[in-house]
Amino acid sequence: MFGALNRFISRLDSESPSQSSRNASPYGFQVLRNKNLDISIEPWYDFIIGINGRQVDNPDPNLFATEVRNCAGSQVSLVLWNAKGQRTRTLALPVPTPSPTLGITLQWSPLSVSEDVWHVLDVIPNSPADQAGLLPYGDYIVGTPEGNVHGESGLGEL
Repeated sequence: MFGALNRFISRLDSESPSQSSRNASPYGFQVLRNKNLDISIEPWYDFIIGINGRQVDNPDPNLFATEVRNCAGSQVSLVLWNAKGQRTRTLALPVPTPSPTLGITLQWSPLSVSEDVWHVLDVIPNSPADQAGLLPYGDYIVGTPEGNVHGESGLGEL
């Protein structure tokens, strides 16, 4: 009986991601900088993949900026994908009338640029990580001065 239930649950689990991945774009506007501290957008880790109920599928930043300017005096709705949590969320932001911008710097990027994000869970006292000031549960490793860290073997080479 439990075997049948487990198969049923696993089938449900496997159907949900495949449906969402068929609709998801492999690209989005990666947030490089956020000058507006009033909005909870995290540079490097957040990607804008939707705006006002539509998927962002065009790399032209002018189309995105026009959509934001068209919302002057009201709100723009953004769908953000976060590389840390591998989740999406919707954020409604007011767009000011005098200067209809959000105060963020964007770059069209594949979502895969953030595939190898490593969350620091433990730091051994007096280790090189401790001496470098890494904080458990607070820091993430995305690369080194030489480039991105690819896979667990690349992480072990640090």
